[in-house]
Parts: sequence; structure tokens; C-alpha cells
Amino acid sequence: MITMIDFKQVEEHLNSSIISDVLGGMGIRGQDMGPEIRPVDEDMVLVGYAATMLMADQYDFGKDTFKLQFQAIDALKEGEVMMVAGGGTERAALWGELLSTAARYRGARGVVIDGMARDIKLIKEMGFPSFARGVIPTSSKGRVIAIDQGCPVEMGGVKVHPGDLVMADLDGIVVVPKDIINEVIKKALEVASSETLTRAELKKGAGLYDVFKKYGTI
Repeated sequence: MITMIDFKQVEEHLNSSIISDVLGGMGIRGQDMGPEIRPVDEDMVLVGYAATMLMADQYDFGKDTFKLQFQAIDALKEGEVMMVAGGGTERAALWGELLSTAARYRGARGVVIDGMARDIKLIKEMGFPSFARGVIPTSSKGRVIAIDQGCPVEMGGVKVHPGDLVMADLDGIVVVPKDIINEVIKKALEVASSETLTRAELKKGAGLYDVFKKYGTI
């Protein structure tokens, strides 16, 4: 059972770059998503546990394409992040403001969409952390359908399992495997503390390599 981390502490003291560095230092690579999935607002920061949904393009406009999607959102729990694996589809928007409203009510901390989003102005106004490949006004009704939930998915080149920790900000998105979350966060906070000391010495004119040898971080 994963101990619930202090989201506020992580948001205030860590970022995706530090998490990525720590994973790399542990020999765990390939956990950083590609640069295509971006925050809809530069100030958005997102930390939470992955809740996954797999979606696919479809072409039967008479088909109910919302049932499983809505079930996945209704099943969201406190501290989770809705991970919408759409394979980068540009056929329609997979997420919008009303889904954000429903997700937030259930305690979700945000959403990452491997595909398009819409209602961006409203999402920004409500401050719901949202990351997507792009923006399009087209409804997913009859165009994209949820085919599974709570399953392993691939997003931005990274395999994501339910319960993994997601850290997303302006630098990018990093996924921490669920069985090492607490270890990674502990190490990352130590790195952040070292970076504070490094920064202070650099401001006083210390040499980069000397500081790197002393604190092991740059």
C-alpha cells in the first residue's frame, strides 16, 4: 500500500526535472513523456496518482461514445490524475471544462491528455491543471470512444500504470512507478535541498565544477 505523499510539499519544492534526475540516478529511464504534451497554462503544476482511461477513434456516429468515459471519470478518487490515453488523436477533443468540473468534484488533481482538449479559457479560469497535445473545438461524440479504464496505457512514449505518481509542470511530465514513489520523493527532496545550497554559492561567484563536486547537482 502506497503512503499518501504530501502533494503541497512536492508542488512547492520539487519539479519534473528533479524527479527525472532522481529516476535517472537510480538507473530508471524512459519515464519522461515527450515534449508534445503541454500545460494549457504555463503556471499549472500537477502531482497525483494515475487513474487511466484508454480511448480510440471510431466512425459510427450513432454509437454511444460516452458511457465508459463517464464511468471512468465518475470513478475518480481523491488525489488522482485522469490519464487519458488517446494515442495522440487529433480527430476530436477528449476533454473539456464540464469533464474538468466533474473530475474536480470527485477530488481529482488534474488531467493529462494524449490528444486534444477544448474549453481552454474556462479550464484556465477554474484553475484545473490540464496537459494536452493541442486544442480543437470538435466534440468527441461519435468520433472517439473509451475502450478501457484502470488498465496500463502508453502516453507520450511512457507506459503508465494505475497508481503511478505523475509530476507535470512547464518542463514536462514524469511518471514514477508506484512501487518506488516514496523512495523517489525522499531522494528528490534531498536533491532540492542540495540545489538550494548550490544556488546560494553560485550567486556568490563559486565555480560551477567546484560546486558540482561539493553538492553533486547542477
